[in-house]
Amino acid sequence: MELIDVIDTQGQVVGSAPRDQIYGQKLPHRIVHVMVEHDGKVFLQRRSRHMTFMPGHLCTSAGGHVSAGEAPLEAAQRELLEELGLEGPLVPVAEFVFDDGHHRRIFLYRARMEGPLRFSEREVDGGLFLAPEELGRLLDEPCHPQLWPCLERLFPGPSADARTRWKPSSTR
Repeated sequence: MELIDVIDTQGQVVGSAPRDQIYGQKLPHRIVHVMVEHDGKVFLQRRSRHMTFMPGHLCTSAGGHVSAGEAPLEAAQRELLEELGLEGPLVPVAEFVFDDGHHRRIFLYRARMEGPLRFSEREVDGGLFLAPEELGRLLDEPCHPQLWPCLERLFPGPSADARTRWKPSSTR
C-alpha cells in the first residue's frame, strides 16, 4: 500500500495516509512535476488511456505524489525515471499551492533532455514537444488541471496569454 505524506498548510509533514484516504478525505499533500526541455521546447506527456484518473490528458513531462518519508527532489527524480526513463540533474523552478478545494503543494522542476525518452507503457501514451509560442495549441486538448499553473511558472508570458482562453478539465 502506497503511503503519502500529509502536510499542514505551511507544508510541514504531519503524518501519512494511503492514497485512497488522501483523496477520499481531501488531505493536504505534496505533488512533484518535472518539465523536460529540449531545443527550446518542452515535452508534455499524454497520460495513458489505462490510467484511472484523466486518461489521455496532456500533463507535465513527469509527475506524481511525494511518498511518505521522501523528499520532493527524490520524488521528482523517481517519477522522471519511472515515466520517461530519464536521469539527470533537476533545477527547482517553483513551489506553490494548488487548491481547488483540495490543498496540494506543488514542487516544479525543470530538466534538460539527455538521451531518448523511454515511456512507461502503464503511465504514458507518448506526448509532444511545444515551444512557448505554441502553447495556444493546448486550448483544443484535454489537459490535467495542474499543467497550466506549471506552464505559467515556466513560461510566464506565453502561457498566461494562452491560459486566458483555456477551460479546465475536471479536477482531483
